[in-house]
Amino acid sequence: MMQWGTRVAAALLVAGLVPAASAVAQPAAGGGTAALAKQLSTALAAQAAAGAPRFIAAEDPKDPARFVAAMVLPDLQLMLVSAAYKAPVLLRERVLTKKYQEAYQDLQAASVPEGKVVIEDLLANGLAVKPAKNQGPDVATLGGRTVTFDGLWRKAKIPEADYTAAFAAAEQEYTRLLGLLLAQAAVK
Repeated sequence: MMQWGTRVAAALLVAGLVPAASAVAQPAAGGGTAALAKQLSTALAAQAAAGAPRFIAAEDPKDPARFVAAMVLPDLQLMLVSAAYKAPVLLRERVLTKKYQEAYQDLQAASVPEGKVVIEDLLANGLAVKPAKNQGPDVATLGGRTVTFDGLWRKAKIPEADYTAAFAAAEQEYTRLLGLLLAQAAVK
């Protein structure tokens, strides 16, 4: 009988979400989000005093009323929110004037709840389907459904396939959103 982590790795491998070498070597680790989360943290490193939160925000090209914003607490957590905003002109201005903290706060508090995405990446090291020993889990809210990636899908009373699918969807959307934020961080 396969171990849980091996089954998840196999499912992700079959789905084409992770390369074969990483699926076997690190079944609990996220795919490309680890590198992207680190790149974003590095790109924002000069933005604030050591240990202070760093912020970034960007428009989502998929929808002119939708935005993404993140707060990075170096080596602690990356909090990301993506949602539509009722007054996109206001948020667009905040992005253009690089008032990223205000954009992040606006998206957290006053965004349209339908379709809101919230990702809590503990340690800002990419999503993990199951946390490493003595580490807290990552959490994702997509489509109004929150999943804690603690590897305890039975305890959460969801089928393993749904847990794996939720992780794959979160990983895919997180990868896309991190890419948007990295592109914005590169804008001078």
